[in-house]
Amino acid sequence: MKLFEFKENEVITPELLLDDLKSIESIINSPDFATYALSQDRGAVNFAMSGDRSLNENDLSNQFIAFQLSNKKDGPAILESSEVTSSIKGSTEEPDVLMNLEMQSFHIGKDVDVDKNTRATMRINIGKDENSTDKYFDTAFWSIAAGLDLYNKAKQKPADPKDLKADFKQAFGNRPIEIPGGLSKMTFEVVKHREPKWWQRIFKFLQSDTGKSLTSTLGFPAITNNAISLLDELLNKLDRSEPDILFKSRPLRLALSEKAKLDYTGGSERIKIGSLTPGFCVLARGKDFNTFINSDAYYYPTYGKLVPSNVSNADLVRGNYDDPFENVTYSIFRIGMKSHKLDPAFNFG
Repeated sequence: MKLFEFKENEVITPELLLDDLKSIESIINSPDFATYALSQDRGAVNFAMSGDRSLNENDLSNQFIAFQLSNKKDGPAILESSEVTSSIKGSTEEPDVLMNLEMQSFHIGKDVDVDKNTRATMRINIGKDENSTDKYFDTAFWSIAAGLDLYNKAKQKPADPKDLKADFKQAFGNRPIEIPGGLSKMTFEVVKHREPKWWQRIFKFLQSDTGKSLTSTLGFPAITNNAISLLDELLNKLDRSEPDILFKSRPLRLALSEKAKLDYTGGSERIKIGSLTPGFCVLARGKDFNTFINSDAYYYPTYGKLVPSNVSNADLVRGNYDDPFENVTYSIFRIGMKSHKLDPAFNFG
């Protein structure tokens, strides 16, 4: 079984993903579905997507969706990416985008079984989309592999969301992620598993006087598909470690500037491409879409959690409230971006 497999050309756009999620919900709720399901293998109902590709129900429910946390008190608290207007305008003089990513927290739903031997491996790939207007740079990806220790041995309990954090800029040697043209392609995958012996040799968890870091990261800047495939082949050995896929990713096309959005859509109001803007974003699964869109939540970095707005600080500290995110697995990222002009010929004067 291939747990990690980067298929660059199998892009899934926000509008196609949401349309297919609605199709699944409609079919499942139909009176004929129960009879039909009895005649099919579990998870074998396929829903056609673009080209010759198809995703089944499980793929879509675990497919990651990018949300943006609003920076305003009024209006929706969490926006699906196609509703986001980026504060990075972009221009002919500075058409490219420099980006930094910092994982603030990783929240494991309480419905996910975690014991002292439970670990997770995260994969993130982000780079230039082939539809970018940039004609100077070949397609390359900034790739991250992260090991997450989901059980805090010092506290003898599952890790707190705030303890699962990582500054990916450091993993890239303090280099920013470069997105020529500002149109990006991103994948996000997380697999929960037992700990094989070789896993600790790859991910070096730092020891300190206060305990042990629960996250270890490896960063690979500006690498090709072949290099990504070699890394994924190594990580696919986790199939012997009782793996459970939390996120099963397809590449998601995201505009990081308003210029990149305009260049791709041609100004058509009928094309809804996903966007991100500097601030905080949430990566979560398709099956939890309504939980985020319908929430009126605040993010508390101190606890690494999303919390409904009607919860007092006293109730938050005591855990005395109904948590709509209790069984939701999600990750909070802090994003830094700036427009830039990359020079492909700077070495030649």
